[in-house]
Order: sequence, then C-alpha cells, then structure tokens
Amino acid sequence: MELLQVEEVICHHCGDPCDESIKSDDHTFCCYGCRAVYELLEQSNLGQYYSETSQENKSISQVKAERKYAFLDNEDIKQQLLRFKSEDVSVMKFFLPGIHCSSCIYLLEHLSKLEPAVLRSEVNFVKREVVITFDHSKKSLRDIAVLLSQLGYPPDISLESLDKTKNHVSKSNLGTKIAVAGFCFGNAMLMSMPEYLDKNFLLTDDFKQVFNWINLVLAFPVLLYSASDYFSKAWKGLRYRNLNIDVPIALGILTLFGRSAYEIISQSGMGYVDSLAGLVFFLLIGKWYQSKTYQALSFERDFSSYFPVSITCLIDSSEVQCQLKELKKGDVVIIHNDELIPADGKILEGLANIDYSFVTGEAKPEQKSAGQLVFAGGRQKGGELVIELTKTVNNSELTSLWNTDTFKKDKEDLHTWVDKVSQYFTLTIIFLAIGTGIYWWFANPDIIWNSVTAVLIVACPCALALVLPFAYGHAMRRYGRQGLYLKNAEVIESIAKVDALVFDKTGTLTTIDAGISYQGDVIDGTNLSVLKSSLGNSAHPLSRLFHSELPSCEKLPIKSFREETGRGFTAEVAGVNVKVGSAGYLGKKMESSVNESRVYLKVGEREGFFTVKANYRQGIFEMLEEVRSGYKTYLLSGDNESEKERLQPYFERALFNQKPLDKLHFLDNGNANYLMIGDGLNDAGALKKASVGIAVSEDIHQFSPACDAIISSKNVTELPSILRFSRQVIKVVFIAFGLSFLYNIVGLSFAITGHLTPLISAILMPISSVTVVGFVTLMIGLIGRKNFS
Repeated sequence: MELLQVEEVICHHCGDPCDESIKSDDHTFCCYGCRAVYELLEQSNLGQYYSETSQENKSISQVKAERKYAFLDNEDIKQQLLRFKSEDVSVMKFFLPGIHCSSCIYLLEHLSKLEPAVLRSEVNFVKREVVITFDHSKKSLRDIAVLLSQLGYPPDISLESLDKTKNHVSKSNLGTKIAVAGFCFGNAMLMSMPEYLDKNFLLTDDFKQVFNWINLVLAFPVLLYSASDYFSKAWKGLRYRNLNIDVPIALGILTLFGRSAYEIISQSGMGYVDSLAGLVFFLLIGKWYQSKTYQALSFERDFSSYFPVSITCLIDSSEVQCQLKELKKGDVVIIHNDELIPADGKILEGLANIDYSFVTGEAKPEQKSAGQLVFAGGRQKGGELVIELTKTVNNSELTSLWNTDTFKKDKEDLHTWVDKVSQYFTLTIIFLAIGTGIYWWFANPDIIWNSVTAVLIVACPCALALVLPFAYGHAMRRYGRQGLYLKNAEVIESIAKVDALVFDKTGTLTTIDAGISYQGDVIDGTNLSVLKSSLGNSAHPLSRLFHSELPSCEKLPIKSFREETGRGFTAEVAGVNVKVGSAGYLGKKMESSVNESRVYLKVGEREGFFTVKANYRQGIFEMLEEVRSGYKTYLLSGDNESEKERLQPYFERALFNQKPLDKLHFLDNGNANYLMIGDGLNDAGALKKASVGIAVSEDIHQFSPACDAIISSKNVTELPSILRFSRQVIKVVFIAFGLSFLYNIVGLSFAITGHLTPLISAILMPISSVTVVGFVTLMIGLIGRKNFS
C-alpha cells in the first residue's frame, strides 16, 4: 500500500501552519490580517519583499518576523504609528505583552548595547510598553520590530486597516495553555493514584507501568505547548546573554521532565509527571492572575486629569481658548512663541523654528514653512504659527515626552539599584540550585530532583520589580488629587532627599488679584493693535494677562519675535518695533514700591509701564513657618527690596533684585539638595538646575518642560504635606523590598532543605507578587489619606 505524504500548508506571509480557507492570488493565509498585509505590500509595490526575506542565511524565526512586520515599511503606516520623525531620529511606542519581570525591563532598557541604532529606550512595566528612540538612517522601524521579536518580545501592533483576528487569537492563547495544563494535571494525578494509595492496592506492576506510560504521554502537551513560552523566552534571553527569570523556570521544568522520562522508560520509578503538569498549570494561573491584578491597579498618567491646560484655537475666524483634551483631528490651533505643539499637524500660516529637544533630547532647531508637517512636543521659537491638527491630542503622549531629558541624567536611584539586583538574581539562583543538587546527591538522592526544581521555581524577582511602579504610581495619583503633577515617578525619590527649599516671590508667595494699571504715553489705533498682537505671542503669564486686559482690536502679523527668559521680548509688527520687559531690559531705573511689579514697554516712540499689584496667598506665612522647622529656606526674588523686612524672618537668606542668572549661580554654589518652587518661565533655568523644580500654575496654564513638577497655585500652601508624604512613600518602598527579600529567603530555605515541593513553589511564586502589590497599595492609600485628609 502506497503511503500518501501530505504537504503541510503554511501561511504565505508569516509562515505559520494553517488551512486553505483564506486565499488571495493563489496564496494561502492563516488569517485575514496576514492577507491584508500581503495585499497592502502588493499595492505599495513591495511584493519583492517575499523573495528577499527567504535568504538562506536568515533563521526561520527572523524570516517570519520580517514578513510579519513587513507593513512597517509602508510610509503611510509609519506616519500613523511614529510618535516623532526628523531627518535622522524616530520615536516609536511598542506594546509588548511578553514583558513580565525585572529582567525584561533590564534587557529592553539596554537595547542600545545590542543595537547601536537604538539611541534610548524606556519601559512602562505596568502597561507593558516600551518607547524606543532610534536612528532610522541605520535601522528601519521594521528592523526594530524584528529585533524585539527575536529577543522574545514580539510587538503587538494593530492598525485600523488590518483585521484584528490574530490579536484576539494571541490574547486567548494563555487560556488555552492553562486548559491543556489543567487537563493533563488532573489526569496525571488520576493515573498516579495507585502509587499514592495503600501499598496493598490490588493493582499489578503491569497496570502501574501502563499508567506511568500514559503519564509520560500527558507530559508532552504540557512540555511542548503549555510551557513553550518559558523555553522560547529563556532561549532568546541566553542568545543575547541575558539571564531572565524564565531561565531557572525552564531548567526546573526540564529537570522534572527529564527525570520523569528516565524513571518511566527505565521502569525504575513513577516519575514526577503530576508535579510537572501541576507546576506549569499553577505558573500559568499565576501569570493570568498577575495580569488581571495589574490591570485592576493600573493608573493612567494623564495630564488633563490634573490641569485644564488650554491652547488658542481658531474657530470661525475667532480666537478661542480650548482645553487640550477637547482638541480633535482637523482643529486649527495657534502656537505662540515658546509654546508646545500639542499634536501632529500641518502648518497653514507662519514660519516655524521648531525646537524638538523636548522629544529627541537634542537642541537642533528645524525650520518649517506652510504646508509642511510638524510633530507633537516641538516648541516654537519665534513668531505665531497656525496649524491644522492631523492627529487627536493624546495627553499621555505629551506627558511621556516631558520625560525625555531624564535619559541624560546619570544618577543612582532605586530603579538603578533594582536593575543591578535583578541582573545577578537569576545567576545566584542557578548556583544555589547546583549547590542544592550536589548536597542532596550525597545526603539523600531520593529528593534531589524535587529540591533542585523547587529552588529554581520558588525564587522570583518579580515582586521586587513591582514595588517601585506600584508605589510610585499610586503616590503620583494621590499627588494629582492635590493639584501636584510630577514629571516622572523618580521625582518622589528626589523630593524625599530634599534638605533645602528655595522660593520665588511673585506668583509663588503672592497672587495677582488687586488689578492692573497703566501709566505713560497714550497707545491707541495701530500702536494698540501692534502691542496686543506682540503680547499675545509671548509665553510669559504677565504678557498674557496684559493681552487679556487690552481692548479688542485688529490682529496684525508678526514679522519677527525674540524673547529672553526673565527679561522681556522684542518684536516687529506691521513695521513697528516693540519692546516689553523689565526696567533693566528697557534701560530704565528700577523704582521700589510695596506689593507691586512694573513691566515697561516701548511701541515705536511711545513709552509707558504696566503696574501689577499683588497680595500674599492665604496661609502662606503659616506654611513658611512650618517648613522652616525641618528645612533650610531661601528666598530668591527678582522684585525690589520693599518687602525684605516682612519676609526676612522666614528665611535664612532673602535675596532681592535677582536675575535668572543670579538664581542659577546661587544653586550652583550650594551643596544642598534644593527644591526650587517658582515661575515656570522666568525661573526655568533655576528649576532645571535644582534637585527638584516645581512650577506654579496660575489660572493661565502653561506647560513648562524645565520643571520636575507643576503645582496648582491654590495648593502651594500644602508643600509641608507634599514633602512629608514623599518621605513616607520611600519608607513604604523599603518595607516592601524587605518583604520581597524575606519571601525569597524563607522560600529558598525551605526549598534547599527539601521541605518544599515544586507544586507548592509554583503556587507561592505569584502569590508573593500579589501580596507585595496589595501591601504597597494599602499603605500608600493610608498615608495619603493621613497627609491630605
């Protein structure tokens, strides 16, 4: 009888096995998503891709990955997915479902060591995301996706134009693996009953051996399917010299299977198939439970939740202030000097001089003109821009861009410490397992396999990796309710280390609520339009305040505009030169006056000044008295000395007539950990120089990337509670670290001494993570209510 050889049908795009139900152009596909990508490549004239990726010098997995992510070569798709793109640099956020432990974080945040084209990468552990900045002149977006896939973290990229079938399949994959492991576990226990029951059980050795062989058959689906993720990630980690947590787990599973197969085949014992199936079953249950727990406790760092940041919109030829969260694709917005572009868009009017250092970390301005595209996070330096948004504003994206410059900081923090511990954790566990095996080989060979496997399974750095994201995350959410928004979680750590406080006066200790007056030459007609147009383009809060107080008049185009932080600006509008700023900026003599500030101006040949009266915030002196008992306090004010006598008792030093450069020199010459709280624009340099910089936000909301945090003006008096809460959060973090270490020490002690089975180890492993997360959540909630009740 002639045997028919059935040829396996594989997907033309990704190479996975499939049936012949989905076809296109005589090619077979495993899902509609793969077919859609194939058709997209054909429409983009990239059909040659399928012949290029079948080179013999590439591994099958690499070929599959290149085919899977081939659509990332399409320019239209790249434009939809990339968060930023300049001549050389691109920024992309990937969702990586495979991230699950601190070893994953360490590897992904050190991608630049594996691939020089990667400039930096940052992982959001809770959301399973990584933001990668890379040089696209060296590696394409598809190359980066393939690299991640080869490392064991295939990106889950979904597009509206593609079918979602494959994503749904991958999401239900864990459930199927749990079901298979559970089925095999239950039946393996049933088959093992003759060995567990009374020795007088009426079964012959032949029956027992049959049951053992059935157990061995049941072990294969568990090993090859349910536990496959542990093997693949362990292998990919080893290929790139990264000992992740999957390595000891994979070794433990292989140890149990190898020993079981040997005993059953040699008929020297019943093996440990029930323990093997139970181990994998409970490991998968733990992974599922952890993911559900993280989803329930996850938090969204959305800037709009805390501040109604506004921007100027053009609606029916009228300028209207709109909240960022209200903007949508197609809206037309006006970007003034020093303002951030809230979303990707196309320039309709104006000349752009965009500083993308907020996004890329490199201060290299780009010039753009009408019709060209600009990206979210760019900062306009110059005249007014009119932009039509091509994407909806994403506040979370803007917030993450705020953190770009933190990649430049080379500092030791708790995250660095956790990375170092995690890096050597797995290696230590492997050595302990070897030592345990050697000891029990001589002491009692009967328990050697259970003991070694228990050691490999029970120890886990996952709880250690979870402490910081959950503790800091819940603390940030609590701060948000109090009107304080932090740039990133590490700011909490920096606040806890502060030992000196530096205050600005105007806008920090005082509030503008007593009105504005003007003295000088009459400014009307065209000059009034010139002045109001130039004031509207300034980023300074006082300029915006003056702009709102001036009467309605014709808006004129701005030919040139230059603003000096803390001093003022010059502009040319409709052929008229404008200069607005401090007395020194306009060459005037500063005059002293109690509780007021003067802003001088010159429009053409006409001169004058605005007088802004201010009062101290309610409760500000009580706050200063409280913080003075625990911190060194300083006042650095750009105002005159008229209030020196009143303020001096609350500060070790109260310095007045301070220019922005003077404030920088003060912080440079000090040896303390300073917290600076002041104006986000005038004090931008000092805020950035200080260990912690907090910008005060008044009714006119301005997003300031120079600072580490933004606080609502009405919550400035809560500074003592903010400082106290940060210190208490760090204490909770260390206690949680202690619990994590205690779990591992106790668990390893029982495992090494042979008192812990692999099955119990598999149950304890996820419980430790959930326990630590629950402790952190409870404690942060308690101390938050205590400090901010």
